[in-house]
Amino acid sequence: MLLWFAMLGYRDLIEPDEGRYAEIPREMVASGDWVTPRLNDFKYFEKPALQYWMTAFSFQLFGQSNATARLWTATIGFLCGLFVWYLGRYLFGEIAGYYAFMLTMSSLLFVAMGHILTLDMSVSAFMVMGIGALAIAQSRRDRPRHVRKWMLLGWTGLGLAVLSKGLIGLVLPGGAVVIYSLWQRDWQLWRHLHLFKGLMVLLAITAPWFTIVSMRNREFAEFFFIHEHFQRYTTTVHHRTAPFYYYVPILMLGISPWLISGAKALLRPSFSWKPQNQGFNAERLLWVFVIFTLVFFSFGKSKLPAYILPVVPIIAVLAGKRLAKDGQQLVADGRFTLVLAGVLGIIAIFIPYVGKKAIPVELLAHYRWWLAVGAVVLSMGGWVLVKNTAKPFYGLTIACLLFLLGYQLYLWGFQEIAPSYSSREMADAIKSMGLEKTPIFSVHTYPQSLPFYLGKTIRLVQAKGELKMGIRAEPEKWISNKEAFAKAWRNQQQAIAIFRPKTFEIYKEAELPMNIIYYGPRYIAVSRK
Repeated sequence: MLLWFAMLGYRDLIEPDEGRYAEIPREMVASGDWVTPRLNDFKYFEKPALQYWMTAFSFQLFGQSNATARLWTATIGFLCGLFVWYLGRYLFGEIAGYYAFMLTMSSLLFVAMGHILTLDMSVSAFMVMGIGALAIAQSRRDRPRHVRKWMLLGWTGLGLAVLSKGLIGLVLPGGAVVIYSLWQRDWQLWRHLHLFKGLMVLLAITAPWFTIVSMRNREFAEFFFIHEHFQRYTTTVHHRTAPFYYYVPILMLGISPWLISGAKALLRPSFSWKPQNQGFNAERLLWVFVIFTLVFFSFGKSKLPAYILPVVPIIAVLAGKRLAKDGQQLVADGRFTLVLAGVLGIIAIFIPYVGKKAIPVELLAHYRWWLAVGAVVLSMGGWVLVKNTAKPFYGLTIACLLFLLGYQLYLWGFQEIAPSYSSREMADAIKSMGLEKTPIFSVHTYPQSLPFYLGKTIRLVQAKGELKMGIRAEPEKWISNKEAFAKAWRNQQQAIAIFRPKTFEIYKEAELPMNIIYYGPRYIAVSRK
């Protein structure tokens, strides 16, 4: 727990995701409107509101900071790990549950997404809760009260997953259940799902917000359900295309350093490949959930690494089951980790030579020391796994703590190159001159963490991006062309404008009264002379 939550606010918020998901809750608190999410004062309906609410509560309780912005993500990630511990313990035994917890909390993708402010950890944790509670419920069908209690908890998880990121929170677990029941020929499953009560629980969680936000915003339903679900999955509208095999290397890296154990759990499960009709099989259900999730996103037209995060804890459960029977398999994971650490060490040596204008060489030179130390810590964990074969339980415990520390070093060290990905320094420069309350224009760009650090929204000029829908709904808040900006700029006695370096060169030719107050790797801020 200490390693997981340590230095949560050390890194500045990275754009665009962390800036976006900190700013929306900030505006909720500032406006008092907890129904209609807004980003830079524009309606923003790409995702549901649950995480915005939880982060806003965090701001109200503890103030606004890097740490409180990430607090919900880190907390739900840690709770997910604890649930995985219980799930593995209940299904496969005490040692298997402990291994599942430790593998989850030291897997690269899980550690990263537990400390980067996005919605993926929240929806993943609740999906794991949903499919895991179902597995626990169905494992004791002879106890009706047990089944009802755990199935309703599972439905609660699915409802919270939907309220975290949309219908995907129901589609993935639901698809896995259908495929599993057909393959296992487990028809009794459907009699024990408590469908009516479960759907009532799900609707009680999701329907109020979806209904109210739709009543207040007529554009919500079409944009959220059509554009953000069907068009995102079936078209290239979001320009996040990748080949079908995209998630193979992502998964291999994401479950590192447990690649060997994870691969064995998926490729050589203990159940029979032939269809069965022998009651409930928890391992088969969890395996189907992993494979269905990977295949589902592989067919999608929009791909991002974090989409497959829900499979990481489930793979850890399956791997924990195998390791509980044969801890000697950890040696292979240790050897893989030593190779991985060596590669990361080589990257640390050469990373300053790949610097570019947006990421200056001097920043990368500072970051490489974090990479180097992280590689050393990871190699120590690998060495422990290779050498401590007599007591694999203790070896795995020590190694997992080292792996978590190593990955945290990479995350903490990212602060060295934060000026290339965050607007915190620019906000500090503006506030140091006492100009944070003046009108601020952002020209042809939108630095998404700047409003959060300034505590106010900014005026966008010829910049739309993901705010197209919100700008269509309220076009008066947006400046559409260079001439309108020049007129608004000259009418101000005091103002700030934000440019990309190339855009600034273009606007300099217009001979607008401008004085540079900040010059960073990505942005230039000027004041009205």
